[in-house]
Amino acid sequence: MSLLDRYIEDTALHMGLGHRARNLIEVLVDYIHSLPDGVHGLRRRFDAVGLGEQFPADGRPQRLLAGQLECAIGRGELAVLARRAAFPTGMFAVVAADLLPGLLDVLEQQARQARPMAVPLRQRGNPAPVPRAIRGSVLRGLSWVLVAGALLCLTGWIHQKTRVTSAGTAAAAERQTPPRLSLVNHAGVIDVRGRLPGEADRRKVWSALVGHYGQARVSGDIQRDPHARAPRWLDRMVTLVPVLRHPGLSLSFSGDTLHVDMAALPEADRVTVSDTLRRGFGHLQVTGLWDSGRVALARLPADPDHAQLVAALNQGAIRFEHKSPVLRADGLDMLRASALALRAADPGLRLEVAGHTDSLGTADSNLRLSQQRAEAVVAELQALGVPAHTLQARGYGEEQPVADNRLEAGRERNRRIVYSVIR
Repeated sequence: MSLLDRYIEDTALHMGLGHRARNLIEVLVDYIHSLPDGVHGLRRRFDAVGLGEQFPADGRPQRLLAGQLECAIGRGELAVLARRAAFPTGMFAVVAADLLPGLLDVLEQQARQARPMAVPLRQRGNPAPVPRAIRGSVLRGLSWVLVAGALLCLTGWIHQKTRVTSAGTAAAAERQTPPRLSLVNHAGVIDVRGRLPGEADRRKVWSALVGHYGQARVSGDIQRDPHARAPRWLDRMVTLVPVLRHPGLSLSFSGDTLHVDMAALPEADRVTVSDTLRRGFGHLQVTGLWDSGRVALARLPADPDHAQLVAALNQGAIRFEHKSPVLRADGLDMLRASALALRAADPGLRLEVAGHTDSLGTADSNLRLSQQRAEAVVAELQALGVPAHTLQARGYGEEQPVADNRLEAGRERNRRIVYSVIR
C-alpha cells in the first residue's frame, strides 16, 4: 500500500468521510499536479498572498484555515474543486484546509522515494579473482533463481486469471443503478413508484402499504430492475409505513439518500415526522427534515432584533458526522434556513459561532474538532451568501458542557453550535 493510499484510509476513518475521502483527496492531488512545479507551485501561491510562513522550508506545513486556503487559490477555483469532489463549497474548504498540510507531506515523501538511487561506478582495474566457494554459491543461487522464476510465472498466471474475474465483478458493480422508491400521500391515497432489484422487494413494499392502508388506498407501480443495488433502507421503510398517514407527505429514496417534502404539513407535524424519520434513517443522507430551529426561524417577525434572531438560531441542531467536521445533510438544511435569516438581518450584526464537543477523546483533539466544526458552519453560511464580516468562528472543545457527559443523552446535548452577539 502506498503512502497516499494509507493517508486516504486514515482520513476516511478519522474524519468520518468514508468512501468520499478518496474522491476528495484525489481532487486535491490532481489540482496540485496541475500547477507548474506541483507542490512548489502551490507554495508560491501562498507566498504570493503573504502566507508563506504556513509552509516553512525546513518543516511540515502549518495548520491552515479555510479562509487562508480560499485566499491562496481563489474562491472560484475552490468552488470548482468542491463540485468535483461532490462537497458543499464551505465544507470542502474546511476539510481540504485541514488535510492539505499532511497531504503535501505525503506527496513530498513519495517524490523522495521515487528518485533513482545513484549507482557508484566500478573502480578501474582488473577484477579480483572469484574464489571457488563463491562460484559454487553463485551456481546454487542461479538454480534457485530458475525455480523462483517458474513459481513467479505460475503465480502471475493465477493472478491474471483472478484479475480478469475481479475486473468482471467490478464492471458488473459499475453497471448497477441506485434503487429508487417514491411514496406520496395524495389526500389519503398512497402513490408508490420506483425500481427495486427483485420481485421479493416489490412485494414487501406493496404488501406493507396494502396491509396498513387497504387495497383501495394504494396506487402506482414498482418495477423490477435486476441492475439495481440492494436497498439498505427497505426493511426500515416497511416498518415506518404508518408515517405516511399525513396528507401531502412525500418520501423519495435514491441510493443512500432520502429527500422528504413536508411543505403541506402543519408545523407541529413537521417536527414530529422529522424526528421519526431521523431516528429511522440515520444511516442515510436525509434532506428536507425540520426541527424546532427551522420552525423558530420561520416564525421570526419581518424585522427581528438581535436577541430574537440568536434565540431562533440556537434552537436548531446542526449535525456532523461522528468525530468529524463534515456536516450531515440535515445540518445543511438548518444552515440554509439560518442563512436566509442572517442575510435579512441588520448589516451591523456580528456573531460568534462557537463549537462545543463532548468529553470523549483528548482535550486537544476536542478543541481542534470544535474549531473545525465552527469554521465549517461559518464557511457554509458564507457560501450561502452571509457576509464574511458577520461571523467569527471559535472552538471551545469540551470546556463548557451543558449536560452530564457520562450519559449519551448528555453528550449529544454537549455536541453543539452556539451563536452569540459580539458586542
